[in-house]
Amino acid sequence: MLKIVIAAGIFYPDVGGPAIHTRKIAEALAADGWGVDVVAYGDYAQSEIFPFKVKRVSRSYPGPSRWLVYFLKIFIAAFGARVIYAFDPSAAGLPAFLAAKILRKRFVIRIGGDPIWERVVENGKRFLPLKEYYEKNYYFQDKPILFKAIRWMVKRADAVVVYSSFFKDFYCRYYGVNPEKITIIVNPVTAIEKSAPWSDEPTFLFAGRFVAYKNLKIVIKVFDNLRQRFKKGRLKLIGKGPDEQELRFLVAALPSAGAITMLPSLDQKELFQEIRSAAVCLGPALTEFNPNFILEGLSLGKPAILSEGNGLSVSLPKEWLFNPMSAEDLEKKMAQFFDKDFYSSALQKVNALPMNQTWEKVIKEHLRLVQNL
Repeated sequence: MLKIVIAAGIFYPDVGGPAIHTRKIAEALAADGWGVDVVAYGDYAQSEIFPFKVKRVSRSYPGPSRWLVYFLKIFIAAFGARVIYAFDPSAAGLPAFLAAKILRKRFVIRIGGDPIWERVVENGKRFLPLKEYYEKNYYFQDKPILFKAIRWMVKRADAVVVYSSFFKDFYCRYYGVNPEKITIIVNPVTAIEKSAPWSDEPTFLFAGRFVAYKNLKIVIKVFDNLRQRFKKGRLKLIGKGPDEQELRFLVAALPSAGAITMLPSLDQKELFQEIRSAAVCLGPALTEFNPNFILEGLSLGKPAILSEGNGLSVSLPKEWLFNPMSAEDLEKKMAQFFDKDFYSSALQKVNALPMNQTWEKVIKEHLRLVQNL
């Protein structure tokens, strides 16, 4: 039996695109006859429910100890394996790559974002989009060691998987990856159903982490202006994160506080119900890579407002895109959706988008890549 080790930053019951991808690909590999070991960060007290082994490293360990334990689990699991497949470029990817080099295993990495920019902006050190951050060479000022480590890894990987040409160009330009080593596997987006018709009080919905680079302070202030202007509309924020309390204080001080709801993270079934009840899904981050929430919204027939310079695998109409550094531009784009005719037109545009990338197609491409190694 061929064996593969999957190195994951997050895994079930964590929610989010990387966790979903890891689970589905691991299940597919196991069904294809591979022996699969998943090594992930996290704490889960229940019995495992998968047709493969899952080994977890508690997040309660301090940083260096946590990374060392993770490396040791990867290293032990990799004996007898043909391939190590990492789904994170830093906390999981680097120890997985080190184990692969020592044991001379084939190494694949799927990259869904940029940990350097995310950490810097999340910690409040800078506040600007990814493209501008790299054009100004801040990455080399802020995290030179991490940048060199990730560059060392991705240049030597046997294969690098990204989900859009945006990130292929990015990793070729700034990290020196050979473009022939990069495989683009577009994230799944499939039309599931058409959206319900116009509601006189549109609900704008966000689901994700409550962190600085998600730009939620601007969203809340802009919605407050729109609520006072149109005397209707609702804003719903779903998720958790370090900025939650600050955002709650901000909401409580606004005239429109009664029209703004904050909910904890939901499982996919519950989230889909919230999407069905909403009018528009929001992707307001300084840089949106390929937000799984927006893809889910589109698949359920909902239009989206998304920041410019995104890496979404589906091209959205220009009138749905906004400058994430401009509250005025966001207000202009959100205001359009209070108009019934505009909203009806937006629904037609959603239904016309090319959304035929099924999970089956995605999984087949990952299996083909691993088998070819």
